[in-house]
Amino acid sequence: MNCPSSTTSRMLSEKARSRSSRLASGATLPTPIPEASQPAPQARASSATSAAIFRMVRMSGLPGGRDVSSSPRGARYPVSPMNASAPEPLDRRPTPEEQSAAAEHLGRAERQAARSRRIPEGVTGSEVESAAVVGFGTMGRGIAMSFAAARIPVVVYEESDEAWVRGEAAVAGSLSRAVGRGKIDAAEAEARLRRIRRAEGFEDFGGADFFVEAVFEEMAVKQDVFARLDQVAQPGAVLATNTSSLDVDAIAAATDRPEAVVGTHFFSPAHVMRLLEVVVGDATSPETLATAMSLGVRLGKAPVPVGVCDGFVGNRMLYAYRRQADRLLLEGALPEQIDGALQRFGFRMGPFAVADLAGLDIGRAVRQRLAREAESRGAPPPPPNVADRLWERGRLGQKTGAGFYRYESGDRTPRHDPEVAEIARRESAAQGIEHREVGNREILERCLFALVNEGAEVLGEGIAEREGDVDVVWALGYGFPRERGGPMYWARQVGLPEIVSALDRMADATGDPRLEPSRGLLELAVR
Repeated sequence: MNCPSSTTSRMLSEKARSRSSRLASGATLPTPIPEASQPAPQARASSATSAAIFRMVRMSGLPGGRDVSSSPRGARYPVSPMNASAPEPLDRRPTPEEQSAAAEHLGRAERQAARSRRIPEGVTGSEVESAAVVGFGTMGRGIAMSFAAARIPVVVYEESDEAWVRGEAAVAGSLSRAVGRGKIDAAEAEARLRRIRRAEGFEDFGGADFFVEAVFEEMAVKQDVFARLDQVAQPGAVLATNTSSLDVDAIAAATDRPEAVVGTHFFSPAHVMRLLEVVVGDATSPETLATAMSLGVRLGKAPVPVGVCDGFVGNRMLYAYRRQADRLLLEGALPEQIDGALQRFGFRMGPFAVADLAGLDIGRAVRQRLAREAESRGAPPPPPNVADRLWERGRLGQKTGAGFYRYESGDRTPRHDPEVAEIARRESAAQGIEHREVGNREILERCLFALVNEGAEVLGEGIAEREGDVDVVWALGYGFPRERGGPMYWARQVGLPEIVSALDRMADATGDPRLEPSRGLLELAVR
């Protein structure tokens, strides 16, 4: 057993203090970190706590506990007795036995997630016999279709006649395609269409048991909807918001029944994607949560209970993952190199192809909201990144034929665009970041270890209840390769102490305090 020297512990602690003090004083870090879409910094372990737990990791006899205080920039994965000659490739394909174990883990995790620890024994939810949806855009109609497929009649409020007609045609088209593929017959398609009807006004659907708001992702808009729902919904009804990141407690405050408010974060397309983050507010009653969770199962979803924070579990972790991808782009990697490395790991699409598919205007709106929130706290706004420069040029992704990639008319195949590389070079120069060669292993370490680090932090804060819950969220909602079992399961196969060592080395190399091992990760590493 190799116990760390007091000198090593002091050096680790001093490095953490140095990074934190430079950030607190407003000094420029060696390599400023551009932020894509991210919440305010979450609390990391204090320098003393970090050093103490890191020392426990080293004394545990597990691999990965080596002195990283003198690791040069670009040092690779820590060598351990289990891994004496060279680090195993992170993108090594799992064996059939490993894939089977991962699938078993995810199945068990999904079943456990449906039984929230926040629901006391003996508490049951109400049976939902009718539903209401506010908004008939992409999310609203997908949610309405989910209710209809579960044989629950749903009434939809949509102010715009044009949006209603467009949504009605989209629903009919989707059901027609399902019939054509043999998934349902024509009679079932017709029955589902009949279960969806339009409300003439808010007062027209006051008798529903379960309301889902699916309007524009703007706090004031959602609060207005909930204030109006509060006036018409019957006693005992559940009021749910489909927000993907906003504060559910602030939305609930617009009503006189915050105990009846819950988040139901459906994923697009809502009638296809199985993941459902059920967001528990401070005032959400156990009965309301139980109703939402049981409804999720009835809708054929995989409900996962999560707490309130910016982005909940999935999007909050996405911020950390995407932040590193954006940073690597400024350091010299190309979009196709970053996407390619993550696709070889097992993701169907890399972060930049996903951004082009969703639309760069979507990410821009999130960054603007986060910048406003930072300003309200007196914090400096994040510096611009490549995505901002692309947005300024009208490059919004597939819908404009150009984003991080270029696209031919009628073809969604992403193609290399030298203009993007040039935009990245100019932005790097403006921020004082030197271009260099970036290896594929570094891409995986930076993106995936940051993802695991944030996942451990949401566990430590109680936002997620179990490691398996995090795995279900990312396997079902964000494309983490299921054959690897989810980010937290995968991290345990790699070795949490090794990830702690790698993160500490990368934080030291970049000066980025967000790469420091989180308190949650340090605690998991010694369990």
